[in-house]
Amino acid sequence: MNTNIVETIQARLECMGISQAQFAECVSATPAQMSIFLREKGSLSTECLNKCLNLIGIDLSLYSKRNKLAKEVALYLLSKNVTSIDNWSKEDLALFTQKKSISLLFDIKSEKELMEMKQSGIIDIESTFPYFKALVSYHMLLKGEKTTASQADQALSILLNKIDTTKDNILSSLTKFGLISLLSPASSIVDEVTNMVSEQIMYPKQNERQKQNKSSKQFGAISLFTKQNMPSLFAKALEFIKK
Repeated sequence: MNTNIVETIQARLECMGISQAQFAECVSATPAQMSIFLREKGSLSTECLNKCLNLIGIDLSLYSKRNKLAKEVALYLLSKNVTSIDNWSKEDLALFTQKKSISLLFDIKSEKELMEMKQSGIIDIESTFPYFKALVSYHMLLKGEKTTASQADQALSILLNKIDTTKDNILSSLTKFGLISLLSPASSIVDEVTNMVSEQIMYPKQNERQKQNKSSKQFGAISLFTKQNMPSLFAKALEFIKK
């Protein structure tokens, strides 16, 4: 299901019993601006949009705070020469790091439970301990460095015990062998080569989707957070539950 912030705001306004004009005044917008925005014909400034979310009670800072905590935990673990938390429980991690907030995360006991939670669309799966554990493990691989797309992809590949054969790496190999001159930018040959390799050793489920849509760019880190049935932290969270 695609995220639609306008539908979310409209649903909240209906519950609150507040008119568009009243809402516009509260967030420092004109009634005309708000009307256009809620008809998905225009946009609001970042400041105005933040006020909208604050007024209707949607706290996006949860995601940045959780990610910040995961980074802090990862760096602390590395400083203590911890290299893996695969078999750690929520209590283990909270006690070792002295981060009591970790204990507040949902501790899912089965893969089915997490899948049902994901499919329901009414519960934030990033609030679960298996997902947070996957995020910490990911940041441990990045070691707190400024992340590039290729580094993110490599870390995710390692996390999922896959061989890193992204399109960039394949193109690099082709270039070394002087084969790049055979490929035009619009050629589908690159996709075909990528598919032949990935069918055997990397992202088989993702490759099936690419066969259906050659323009898909759902590689590695691009699908890091939310994608299901593809390389992602959600996939790693499922693996942690199986352990």
